[in-house]
Amino acid sequence: VFLDVGSNIGNHVRFLFEPQLYPAAKIARNFFKEAFGPELDRLNTDICVFSFEPNPDHYSRHEHLRRAYNSLNWRYTPIHAGVAHHTGNITFYHTGDDLGFTTKKSNCRKECRPEQVPIIRLADWIKREVADRRIPLTGNNTIMPPRVVMKMDVEFMEYEILPDLMLSGVLCNNIHAVMGEFHHDLNMIAYLWPMTYQGQGEGSLWTLDRGTAKQISTEWLRMMEHNPNCNTKFFMKDDESYKNDGQPLPIIQMPSNNTSIP
Repeated sequence: VFLDVGSNIGNHVRFLFEPQLYPAAKIARNFFKEAFGPELDRLNTDICVFSFEPNPDHYSRHEHLRRAYNSLNWRYTPIHAGVAHHTGNITFYHTGDDLGFTTKKSNCRKECRPEQVPIIRLADWIKREVADRRIPLTGNNTIMPPRVVMKMDVEFMEYEILPDLMLSGVLCNNIHAVMGEFHHDLNMIAYLWPMTYQGQGEGSLWTLDRGTAKQISTEWLRMMEHNPNCNTKFFMKDDESYKNDGQPLPIIQMPSNNTSIP
């Protein structure tokens, strides 16, 4: 199982299913080789992929990918929602710049068009849909054992989501590998700090500055990696290659009359 959390336009889904099209995506491809085995040995029909992306601008692209991959019997399910440490709705803002989409109004510099989108508690979803899944006896499981792998790029919400995954037990018990990044090292978005988050009580807020975020995330990763009760491996790098994809969308196969839809 691959969970693409914060999928954007779905590049990492394509890096996994169609690696031959993306020779420069070395970070992601090496991560997938470590998680799922060599590219030439694994079968796409053995992998279930779920993406989470709240930006409505990308819905149609993900639906095209779904139809194309499903026509090849590759199991891809896009979930048009954001993830959080609770379920509900949240206001996102279209920023009109490289940031694209943010939960923080203060991050807007060019424009700030609000849109309310659904969010789901990721820990609950993984418990319900993945943790207790029935693993088939057939397939290519001799190459690699069944595993759950996650890429996370959720634009500063990792400071809420990762602790929730850990405290719920989902992270260490059900996720074998995580690829992603904490956003404190990116100088190009240093202007976004400090970040303000919703607290437990109504109207309660808490603030996280960049230096504290770096210290917390560094020490948290070190503790998790040395904990004998945690099975999760962390690869805290993001693959920003092919930011705009650059490859044509896959063709939707039509088995009834051997035609296809571009």
